[in-house]
Amino acid sequence: MPAAHPPTQLAPSSPADPPHQELRVLPVTGLGEIREGDDLASQLGAALRPLEPRDGDVLCLSTKVVSKALGLRVDPAQREQAVADAGVRTVARRLHTRVVTSVVQIPSGPVMAAAGVDSSNAPDGPLLLPEDPDACARALREALVTSLGVDLGVLLTDTSSRVWRVGVGDIALGAAGVAALQDLRGGLDADGRPLTVTVRNLADELAAAADLVKGKSSGVPAALVRGVPGATALDIPARELSRTGAEDWFRRPSLESVWVALGLSPAQEPIARMSPEPPAERIARALAVAAVPRRDQQPSTASVRMLGEDGPTPHIVVEAVDASGAALIDAATTAERLRTALGAESLSTPLPEITVEISVPDPLQEPS
Repeated sequence: MPAAHPPTQLAPSSPADPPHQELRVLPVTGLGEIREGDDLASQLGAALRPLEPRDGDVLCLSTKVVSKALGLRVDPAQREQAVADAGVRTVARRLHTRVVTSVVQIPSGPVMAAAGVDSSNAPDGPLLLPEDPDACARALREALVTSLGVDLGVLLTDTSSRVWRVGVGDIALGAAGVAALQDLRGGLDADGRPLTVTVRNLADELAAAADLVKGKSSGVPAALVRGVPGATALDIPARELSRTGAEDWFRRPSLESVWVALGLSPAQEPIARMSPEPPAERIARALAVAAVPRRDQQPSTASVRMLGEDGPTPHIVVEAVDASGAALIDAATTAERLRTALGAESLSTPLPEITVEISVPDPLQEPS
């Protein structure tokens, strides 16, 4: 990952903290099913009191609970439209069996499958994420600090996958009163070497730890994390945790990045499968992608034939419509688009070697 470019204020590292301080993750039980309009802060306060909250504790709460209290539900028939409406931009679309999953960036910054719209533990209909989780976390924290009389932090968490990693874990979508990022630069590692780039994402670490005692099947939507030095030393919103714009090295997957370079619009992009695809399917997709003209350009006059599909050396022939300069340019452009599209399909799993050749009709040959 690229080096972090953190905000102007980060929680400082604490080299003097005891290296083996006890860390506790306490499940918050007794919180009933939350309905639209419920006073969530009041119910959380009542559920937290038996744990005797302390200054420096961090409450990690599933964002879904906030969505329920706010009534952020959608009719199941409108789920796909809700995903489209919730996304700032589409990162990728993938086909799983018969269902297309859209991976989109949501307004608060993170990239989420289906914009975080979730049907699990939502018997009354799929739940949407709050548009501003930081603001929701801030309102909850203010109410809890007032009612409990302790300086605690609040994280709103959700399940997400990560680039280069298999499986899912909880991350922080909203934060209030939490040092979401801890700057360790300037400190020393265990061997005495200076740390120069390390900025710890403490919020996601807290969210992941909390998920060990809560989760989708346990009926425990919240946990209190205790004993993390400096956890509430600063107030850094979760929005600061997302790499966006120029800092986003993975703005589009490899296939989609090439399709954009070839001039395809989002509506023209095909949908690849989540599961491995056979070579024939990937080659056919490359042929289709290469045939899409750039905006404001006419379709190529060249024709394309695939030969030897079932043999050991498949090859593609791009036939110019005639021997004119314009026709040759069209054929050469089509051939290069084909080579590029085939190269994109080979980035994850190599395709068989495929030759792309250009055929020019003999101007002296009589048409048949």
